[in-house]
Amino acid sequence: MNRAKITLADIAETAGVSPATVSRVLNGDPRVSPERVTRVNEAISELGYSPNRAARTLVTGKTGLIAAVIDSNLNVFSDPFWGQITTGISQALQEANFQALLMVRPLDVEDPSVVASLAPGQVDGAIFFQLHNDDTVNLLQDMGLPLVVVGRPEESSKLTYVDSDNFGGAHQATKHLIDRGCKAIATVAGDQQLSSGRLRLDGYRKALAESGIGFDESRVAYGDWTDVGGEQAMRTLIESNPSIDGVFVANDLMALGAMSVLEEQGRNIPEDVAVVGFDNMFAGRLGRQQLTTIEQDVQGLGAKAAAMVIRMIDGERPKSVVLPTRLIVRDTA
Repeated sequence: MNRAKITLADIAETAGVSPATVSRVLNGDPRVSPERVTRVNEAISELGYSPNRAARTLVTGKTGLIAAVIDSNLNVFSDPFWGQITTGISQALQEANFQALLMVRPLDVEDPSVVASLAPGQVDGAIFFQLHNDDTVNLLQDMGLPLVVVGRPEESSKLTYVDSDNFGGAHQATKHLIDRGCKAIATVAGDQQLSSGRLRLDGYRKALAESGIGFDESRVAYGDWTDVGGEQAMRTLIESNPSIDGVFVANDLMALGAMSVLEEQGRNIPEDVAVVGFDNMFAGRLGRQQLTTIEQDVQGLGAKAAAMVIRMIDGERPKSVVLPTRLIVRDTA
């Protein structure tokens, strides 16, 4: 049978039920008996039927699509973080019979095209990442679109979010360097327009303060989350503070760049300079020395965001969530 021409009547005949019953099963009507649901699903599987999305949207008012929107100002295609988190989203949505619609657009300003693409009726919900600017998201939320933000927004924001414990992870990383005897501890901080960058810098500062180590602005250099950014920041730190004996780097890609500069300068890791990163990316385990790092559950972030937006679509109001991080001790510290 031609799958494109399979009708509800064909399924009904195969299952031994009425077409109305088939329609109720496809639309998730709880009034259908489990025995009939099983027969209809078996018939669907036997015939290889796939419902037309446009037709289902007309019946249910749902598109089955949830947008995952990433700011194109971020290094989306070079940082493995994004592959992991979108994998988590896609798997969770697939299990719930939704599909992910990936959008990579500039979000640092309000974009009418993004609003038009994500207006209610175009998608059922949306997940946004690492906002530089809340305007577009706030407008969509005001329009009634269920949405979740990955990464903590401004404190005054009413947006629902899921995030890793960036502050706690950075605090633990810095304290580990202190506990192993480092005295002149620098940091390569991330983008301060993003909450993850700010919170990781705050965690570093807090750990220093608790240990009686004064904060020195010259021991802070800022990167852009890339390995090249890490290299540039590390050169700046060595020039201004040649006595550095420890460095917390706000993500693993920058940490790998920083390590290459330390090795180029003849600094032994960890004997001369100990290094701790953040993310626990696979690349940190590939080199001659494996990177000590803070692990965050990146796929779990994506899966949690997907589960939360699905709950919103179902009419619930989930609370924001912060997922734990943990220190992974390896060669570099």
